[in-house]
Amino acid sequence: MSYGQKKTVVICDDEQDLLQVFELALESKYNVILASSGEECINRFLEEKNRGNKVHLILLDYRLGDMMGDSVARTIKQYNETKIILISAYNLDSAFVKELEENKYIVKIYRKANSSS
Repeated sequence: MSYGQKKTVVICDDEQDLLQVFELALESKYNVILASSGEECINRFLEEKNRGNKVHLILLDYRLGDMMGDSVARTIKQYNETKIILISAYNLDSAFVKELEENKYIVKIYRKANSSS
């Protein structure tokens, strides 16, 4: 399957509402692949790679239901240089964030409007 000129973005989050928001925001300019778990993200990435398609970016929730986002990122980084942005609504230890940045992960912290932490 060829996607033409659009770049491919995988969005991985276990919150369906966030997946839909990201998809709506990006689908006009990018080929968007959705994954609702770490395992599904890895599988979707490998499916695209095996088809000869490049995944240009992965937007990856840090806390997924089945595994942590950094584990998913480390697994995918073994295969190529896909850019990965880890997203978290939680405070992360600053030493851990520094380690991720040194390994070329981008960490974006966002707060939900109704979050009390």
